[in-house]
Amino acid sequence: MLLCQRLPSAVADVRRAALPRVHLVGGHVAPSSAPALFKPSTRQLPTLQRRVRSTQSGPAGAAFETILQDAETATGSRRALRVAEEAESEDSAQMVTCRVVVPHFMTKPGQQLGISGSCASLGEWDAARAVPLEWQEGHSHVALVRVPASRLVQAKLVLLEHGKPCTMEEGEPRDLMLMPANVQQSGSAGEQPGSASASQSSMDEPLAGASRKAANPAYDYQIMCHYGNTEATQILRLPVVLPAKDFGDRRVLCKVVVMLDGLKLEPRQFPALVGSVEELGSWNAQAGVKLMRQVGGYWTRRVELPLHEGEIQCKVVICNADGTPALWEPGTSNRVLHPAPKSATGGAAAAMHIFVCRWSQPGHTPVVAVPVMHEDPGKEYVKQLDAAQREIGVMRQAVTAKSRQCQALESELAAARRAERSMRDEVTGLRNEISMLMREVENCQQSELSARQETLTLEERMNEMREHYEVQITFLESKLEEMDAAVTQLQEQARRQSPNGYVTANGNGNGNGNGHHSSSSNGHHNGNGNGNGNGNHQSEKSISRSSWR
Repeated sequence: MLLCQRLPSAVADVRRAALPRVHLVGGHVAPSSAPALFKPSTRQLPTLQRRVRSTQSGPAGAAFETILQDAETATGSRRALRVAEEAESEDSAQMVTCRVVVPHFMTKPGQQLGISGSCASLGEWDAARAVPLEWQEGHSHVALVRVPASRLVQAKLVLLEHGKPCTMEEGEPRDLMLMPANVQQSGSAGEQPGSASASQSSMDEPLAGASRKAANPAYDYQIMCHYGNTEATQILRLPVVLPAKDFGDRRVLCKVVVMLDGLKLEPRQFPALVGSVEELGSWNAQAGVKLMRQVGGYWTRRVELPLHEGEIQCKVVICNADGTPALWEPGTSNRVLHPAPKSATGGAAAAMHIFVCRWSQPGHTPVVAVPVMHEDPGKEYVKQLDAAQREIGVMRQAVTAKSRQCQALESELAAARRAERSMRDEVTGLRNEISMLMREVENCQQSELSARQETLTLEERMNEMREHYEVQITFLESKLEEMDAAVTQLQEQARRQSPNGYVTANGNGNGNGNGHHSSSSNGHHNGNGNGNGNGNHQSEKSISRSSWR
C-alpha cells in the first residue's frame, strides 16, 4: 500500500485550483488536505457556538503577517481571509480532553496505532500528523487528545509503521459530537448526558448532574474504539455518576461489552453472560445476565460483580427466546475477569470496569476502568434520576415489544418465503410435466406425420399397381378377343371342309360307310355299308369368348 507523504507546510506559489486548505497550527501554516488514500468522505456541520472577539489572537496575528506578504494578488487576499477566519474559529472553540482507548489490538514490532481526524488537533486528515497511541500491557492502546466541543468532529484509526502511516481502517469515520466541559447537566429525565454522540455512543449510560470536582478526572470524555469497526464507538462523559450505594456492599460495578463479530443470530435469540458467581447465574444459562443490543451491532449490560473476592470465570452463551442455551462460546478455557490496576483508574476512589468480550476469543478479555462517583441519597435529583431510569425501562419495554412484533413479522415473512419456495417448486414440477407432455405431443405429431407419409406412399403404390393390372387386363382381353376371332375362323374353316356339313368324331374305332349316320343314345352308330364302327360321337358345339369364360 502506498505511504502517505506529508505535504510541505509553507504556502507555495501554485495555482489556486491545486492549493490545499490550510489552518494555523503553532504559528505556521499547515495543510489540511491529505492524499486521497487517507482522506475519507467527511461531512462538516456548522459550529454550534461562535464567540466574536474584538482583537486577533497571537496565532491569528502571526498568520496575518505571514500571508499578507502575498496579498498583492486577489488570490492571496482571499486565501488570507480564509485562513484568518479558520484560525479565529479554531481559537474561539471550546476544547475538551478525551481519552482514546483501543482495548485490544495486536501490533507487530515497529507498528503503532494513531488517530487522525477532521480537526487541527487530529491532523486534519493528514495521516502523517496523526496522534500516536501508547501501547499498554494487554495489547491496549491509549492516548489523550483535545478536540473542539459543540461541533462535529470525525476521526479514524491509522496504523503506523516506524512513524509513517501505513493503513487506515475501513468504514465510515467516527462522528464525535461532544459537549463543553463546563456545561452542568440537569439530570432531568429527558436528558442523556452520557450519550455524547447520538448515533454511536452507548445509550445505557444515564448520568446525573454532580460536582465534577469531587472526582477530578484528568480528562472529560473516554472514547472506546475498536479497530475496523467504526460503528461500535462508545463515548462516556466522566465521571460516571451513579445512585447511592450501601456501605457494606463491596461489589464492583462492571459493564460487559460483547462483540459477536459477524455471528448470525436467529430471530428472538440474544447473548447472555454466564459465570461461576451467583450474579452470573452460577453456570446456569437461564439465570445469566441477558445482554441488550446497542446501536452499532454490539451488546452491553451493567452488572455488579465481586471482583475483589476472587477469580471470576465466565462465558458468553447464545440463548433462545425462552432462555434455554442454544450455543456456548467455543473454546476449552473460560474467560477470567480481573479488576483493573489502580493506575488505570486515574486515582479515583471508585471505578467502573468495562470488559470487552469478543466471540470465540475467551483468552483475551481486556478491561478498561473509568472513574465513577456515587450520589448522596438525600439529594433531590437522585429521585429524578430514578424516575428517568424507570422511564427508560418503560421505553425499553416498548422497544422490546416492538422488537418482538418485528420478529413475529420476520417469522411470518420467513413462512411466506417458504410457502413461496414450495409454490415455486410445485410450479417447476408442473412445468416439467407440461414439458414432458409437450414432448409426447410432439412425438405423437411426428408419428402421425410419418403414418400419413406411409399412407400416401402406399396409396401411390396401389395406384401404380392398379394401373399396371388394368394394362395387363386390357392386354389379356385383347389377346382373348384375338383368340376368339382365331377360334371362330377355325370353326368356319372346319365347316367349309366337311362334305355334308357335319362333323364326324371317332372314338375307339373307325367306321366307314356311305350314307347318313345318326348318333344313338349309347354312342354307337350303324350304317349301311361294308363296315361297322364303334365310337363316341359328340354333337357339334361352337366355341365363343363367353363360353370360354
